[in-house]
Amino acid sequence: MTSYEFVGYCLLNTSAVTNIVGVASARTVTHGLRSRNGILPCINYFALPGGSRFNGIERMPVSFGCRADTPGAARDLNRVVTTVFAGAQGTGTTGTENGFDLRRGSLIADQGLIPEEKVDGKTVYNAPVDIQIIYAASTVS
Repeated sequence: MTSYEFVGYCLLNTSAVTNIVGVASARTVTHGLRSRNGILPCINYFALPGGSRFNGIERMPVSFGCRADTPGAARDLNRVVTTVFAGAQGTGTTGTENGFDLRRGSLIADQGLIPEEKVDGKTVYNAPVDIQIIYAASTVS
């Protein structure tokens, strides 16, 4: 399992996330560019530059776009994503899947609320958040 697959796995297997994005979560949680299928709310995520590896430990900053049709729903999704990954402050493991241990997650920046282009006459609101995850390099395939 790669690091970006682990991030997606955590999102798709957290009921707090799927309760918001709905049953079509495989189409509403995407790696890379935001899906243009018009389904809201949705999350897209991608690695940011600045990751590093030292003594077998990798650090990867990840940006999450949390989009919805209302500002409140976008902020709610932002809070859920932050809780999933930044809940491991300090030591310990926040999650394990196929031998992939997320050793620590920490909030880098909450980017506020950004109104984006209109879709079907409605404004889409994005509440982006950047989170750094730290894991043992040996656990990534």
